[in-house]
Amino acid sequence: MAGDSALWLTEVIRRVVDQRRIADLATIIGTSAGAEELAGRKLLVEGDGTSWGSLGAENLDARVRDDAIAQIRERRSRVVSYPLPRGLEDDATIDVFHEVIEPQPQLLVIGAGHIAVPLARFGKLVGFEVVVLDDREKYANRDRFPDADQVLAADFGGTLRDYPINESSYVVIITRAHTYDEEALRLILHKPCPYIGMIGSRRRVQTVMRTLVAEGYQRERIAVIHAPIGLDIGAETPEEIALAIIAEVVAVRRGGTAQPLSSIGRPIAF
Repeated sequence: MAGDSALWLTEVIRRVVDQRRIADLATIIGTSAGAEELAGRKLLVEGDGTSWGSLGAENLDARVRDDAIAQIRERRSRVVSYPLPRGLEDDATIDVFHEVIEPQPQLLVIGAGHIAVPLARFGKLVGFEVVVLDDREKYANRDRFPDADQVLAADFGGTLRDYPINESSYVVIITRAHTYDEEALRLILHKPCPYIGMIGSRRRVQTVMRTLVAEGYQRERIAVIHAPIGLDIGAETPEEIALAIIAEVVAVRRGGTAQPLSSIGRPIAF
């Protein structure tokens, strides 16, 4: 029976990975004497609290589930100690390993102009699965983007409407006109991606945001858009602009401050 349970949970984990979802796999890795039967029990938790499996007691599952959701937000794995469930040894603990299962992050580049070329290269270099989308086959092709995992020459709206954007998707909008920016944003703003960035002058950005507000989009949701896009490094060339963009994406993904390390504190005394 235990073997069947393990196989069932393995299948659930495989489905989570295949669908590029993020979850926390909590496993009991250490117990006190008298509770050895709990060792190896697993509880799989997703960000919305949905869970599979059990660690052996409802109150323990509830505590571990809350911590698992926090670990998913932080994208960090760690070991946490918990009191043993009632009925077992008093004042004893069990050790649970929270393992965050996260798919390879995806960089979705909407628009295949001159900045997209170095951006795709940088994205691949720092570990992203890179997907480039443009409605012009002249721009969206393998010759221009040899490093990308996918190059889609297709209509923006038709593609983005059903495109699987989730918590591991980082979206960069660098199209050739604000009308395409607006079309893309209408289709992705309601999706749970941690980063949406849009290139453009302040005037162009303001035009897009005013249009969306007039259409009824919440200001709080529009405010999450990183626009103008990228960190201020004085970028001028396409390569420098792409570097500024990917640096901001990495800062959001890793929780960085995007501040110079020298301003945070000098570790060297002189």
